[in-house]
Amino acid sequence: MASTEPSPRFHQDETFGDLCLAAAFRRGFRQALVLMNRALAEHDLSPLQYHLLLEAGAAGELGVVQGDLAELLQTPEARISLLVHDLGERGLLTTQRGAPDRRVVRVGITGDGCALVAAALQSQRRALRDLAGSLADPGVTEMLQRAMELYLGVDIAAVSR
Repeated sequence: MASTEPSPRFHQDETFGDLCLAAAFRRGFRQALVLMNRALAEHDLSPLQYHLLLEAGAAGELGVVQGDLAELLQTPEARISLLVHDLGERGLLTTQRGAPDRRVVRVGITGDGCALVAAALQSQRRALRDLAGSLADPGVTEMLQRAMELYLGVDIAAVSR
């Protein structure tokens, strides 16, 4: 039977500290995602629908080609087509066939779509602000700094605003 006692040698190794930091960071990241997704659900949006609306809005007045949305969202074109159709029926997106190639569909965001995205963004910000306020030491800034050092090997302590 394997012992549940951690190896004393493991605790002395710097890897233990890295694992603790990585676990805490991943836990916080997961909690943030859950809260953000709940905030989106309050606006009847899935994370993918929200991302699609963001990309369509970020494309400006010309909109974005539907096939490009599939690449941006790393989602099959058939799934994007269904999402565009559903969001269009809700009055959040517009579509326009290209000329001369009618197979090209440009997707743009409507005023209602912009308003919904803005409201969803504010809901997410509130949820994340509440989460950040409830985090114990290390603080959010220190945790992010340490995570950057661990994952990217980047020391941002010396960087000033």
